[in-house]
Amino acid sequence: MATIEVRELHTPRELAEVVQLQFEIWGSNDATPANQLVISVKTGGHVLGAFDGGRLVSFAYGFPALLQGQEPWIASHMLATRPEYAGQGIGRMLKWRQRDWALARGYRRITWTFDPLEGRNAHLNLNLLGAVAGEYIVDCYGPMEDKLNQGLPSDRLMADWQLGSERVLAALRGERPAVAGEQVQVPALYQRLRQEDPEAALAERLRVRRELQSLLGRGLVCVAFDRSRSAIIVR
Repeated sequence: MATIEVRELHTPRELAEVVQLQFEIWGSNDATPANQLVISVKTGGHVLGAFDGGRLVSFAYGFPALLQGQEPWIASHMLATRPEYAGQGIGRMLKWRQRDWALARGYRRITWTFDPLEGRNAHLNLNLLGAVAGEYIVDCYGPMEDKLNQGLPSDRLMADWQLGSERVLAALRGERPAVAGEQVQVPALYQRLRQEDPEAALAERLRVRRELQSLLGRGLVCVAFDRSRSAIIVR
């Protein structure tokens, strides 16, 4: 892996780079604007940037969340890495730095959404970070027009990262969760399927939706991803 420097971003100029990277990765005008990032950073949120030399190659953005009757936590809204840097562990590095940031400020939990059809994200979130997911949100963001999501309902799982849990500490030690349990298979090459056969991709979306809703409705949670079978493990 390249020598990567991670630092917290604050200035309008730095945060404008984050907006530009959103455009490059998602290919859409529907980006979180720099002015929102600036005020979020100034009022308790954070943007962490990963740099290769002077080039921004990845970022993570989160902000405080509060619902009545719940302890405040961090909602991690975006994590993105340039495609040419994929597979180098940079996103994982940013998530662990995000955990450090949250713990230093008294937070004990981080949540974020991820597409259940994206197996690599399930692997990162469930296997490498030790998060779990017990909530399925149908068409979470409504229609999305970016190049990674266009044409399908924006269904999402909600990742719940309990920062001091034994699961998370085990992940930090490099341990992987067991893959025993109910399995929901997902496309091994989802983005290719979406581009080459949109109807088949929609059918997979609806099938996975039905299967996960049925299992999570019984009180089970997503706990691991079996890469050999391209399957989310639920128990």
